[in-house]
Amino acid sequence: MNREMQVKFSKVLRYLRYYPQDLWRVLQFWVVHLLKKRDESNHTYVKHLYQYFLKKRDRQSDIDFYTAQLDQGKVSRLGLLFSFLMIPASWEQKFFHTQGNYAHHQARLALIQTTLPEAERILDLGGAGLEPQGSLLTMGYPHCPKQIDIVDLPIEQRFFQSDVPLIQQYTTEKGTQIYYHYISMTDLSTFADQTFDLVWSGQSIEHITQAEADRVIQEVHRVLKPGGYFCLDTPNRQLTILQVRQGFIHPEHKFEYTPSELAEKLSDRGFHVIEQKAVSPMPMSYETGRFSRLELIHAIGLGDLPELGYSFYLSSRK
Repeated sequence: MNREMQVKFSKVLRYLRYYPQDLWRVLQFWVVHLLKKRDESNHTYVKHLYQYFLKKRDRQSDIDFYTAQLDQGKVSRLGLLFSFLMIPASWEQKFFHTQGNYAHHQARLALIQTTLPEAERILDLGGAGLEPQGSLLTMGYPHCPKQIDIVDLPIEQRFFQSDVPLIQQYTTEKGTQIYYHYISMTDLSTFADQTFDLVWSGQSIEHITQAEADRVIQEVHRVLKPGGYFCLDTPNRQLTILQVRQGFIHPEHKFEYTPSELAEKLSDRGFHVIEQKAVSPMPMSYETGRFSRLELIHAIGLGDLPELGYSFYLSSRK
């Protein structure tokens, strides 16, 4: 057995160990579908998928969505079935010719471009990027702050390392001053009290422990001006637990929150949560309790119910 076959075989064994019920349901579905089907329509296939694999009452909007994907040739019947299973990203690309992360990135761009409040002085936690102006401006933040202070780990301590040189200071064409601080977001002691109008944590609070998050929130409250904003987006555990039932969706994640858990944590430390949104709403996955990669691929927008989002956004004020 060559190396490639050994890797594939180990993945199958790991799947059998952690998700035996999935494979049993697949077998049940195929047997019952073949025995009970009276026609070859995609509509019947999707109805049987809900009844015998998902074991959930179907909603007409769900049936219409998946049937349309089949009718338009955007996914095969096997691909649709596999969209509900714990498949690797390489398979996702093969079956759907794209990945859910691309759609989620588009949703996050929409969040930053339409929802974040305007501010003159910004602290960006974990905001280093490939461009010298940092990820916030690169993703299309529409306002022109006077200064952005970016806190991020040194390159050698990051999970994904790159050859991008360390930058200390940069000035954008519009005059925004960018300053880099290569420290952990858990230590904001370098910043004075009541310095910032906005603190932004974009997909970063999940990378620290709950105890560390408590310290960060306390420090953010200290460095914000009265009335200043603390805004965050982060993976929604109500959805990610359906996607990855063992551990978290990223090897660096220390804890993934539900919207209510993080909102309560903010409120307990003196913040007033004023806005919540779903980032990449996934109502079908939420209702069925089964993660649908095909739904994520099409979830490029925002919603008003944070518990339905693949990620969620909270805006709070001091």
